[in-house]
Amino acid sequence: MYKYSHGGNAAFESGNEDIIDLSANINPLGIPDKVRDAIIGEIPRILAYPDSSSGKLRKKLAEFENVDPDWLFCGNGASDIIFRLPRVLQAEKVLITAPTFSDYERAADSFGSKIIYHALSAANAFDMDKGFIDAVQAEKPDLVYICNPNNPTGRLTDARFIKDLLDSCRENEAFLAVDECFLEFTEKAEDCTSKDFLSDYPKLVILKAFTKLFTMPGVRLGYAICSDPAIIDSFYFHGPDWPVSNLAQAAGIAALDDADRFVRATVEYVSKQRKHIENELSKLGCRTFESSANYVFFQSPFSFDLREELNKEGIRIRSCSNYRALDDSYYRIAVSTEENNAKLLSAMEKIAASRQLMN
Repeated sequence: MYKYSHGGNAAFESGNEDIIDLSANINPLGIPDKVRDAIIGEIPRILAYPDSSSGKLRKKLAEFENVDPDWLFCGNGASDIIFRLPRVLQAEKVLITAPTFSDYERAADSFGSKIIYHALSAANAFDMDKGFIDAVQAEKPDLVYICNPNNPTGRLTDARFIKDLLDSCRENEAFLAVDECFLEFTEKAEDCTSKDFLSDYPKLVILKAFTKLFTMPGVRLGYAICSDPAIIDSFYFHGPDWPVSNLAQAAGIAALDDADRFVRATVEYVSKQRKHIENELSKLGCRTFESSANYVFFQSPFSFDLREELNKEGIRIRSCSNYRALDDSYYRIAVSTEENNAKLLSAMEKIAASRQLMN
């Protein structure tokens, strides 16, 4: 039976309307004013059907990403594209890491693909290594998913490794889908993006989204980049004719107007706050993994359920116990506003101190 397994739903639970929800990784800088104004301004036009190919948005995106507009497909969030992908590629076998974002598994399972899991090691900080490339050689999948930086670990994979992975996929005629939805939050985005490989590797698909970066998860807007026009065309075929609403297209165009400045401000703020949170968690005995995204991944030293204890303090974090290869000692915390981050750390100090007194 289907069960919602993501974060970000605390406000829908009775009595939790005022909870500080750090279980979903949304940009703490908030939605840009231009985006809010564009959504409001588009309301009179909701009487018309959306442009099914998101032409104006793709043109704007092409300038931002420095790619051909025909290499872009826009969808109802990155998850919409993730679920289309196994059908687009007719993927009978899919290779994914463990842990990673659960929708890769669900998308493959919904299509009936055989799923191969490659476990990442805590001893290696959950980084990918040659073992993953060896798995491509041994398993010969039709589709390989990687998340860069990975969710929930926040660990980055550099472009040199991705190039080796692409070569292995090419040798085995596999497609590689690289989810870069959190890459814009990192200080090393230019060193780790796969965009430079698009021209030479038509079986590379990059997934990105406006959701987290521009603080509009309720709007739903994501996109895929691929240099093979047949793949882009197939994205349109394997889904409804109107994948992006008028409101979402207007929001995306407005977000891109000032994107470079907004991204720089985001990276500066998130990096500073993330490092502060990691340092303070380390002082409490937590094992942190030096994330590069807008969230902190750590292993708790406590035997109790930290998520439940923080719930009592009005703060929701993400337990990672439902991620493959992780147990209930692992958690993920979104980098939030300075005020919310301070409340989180204060609550954790309080909980840790009270537990020590009890022992």
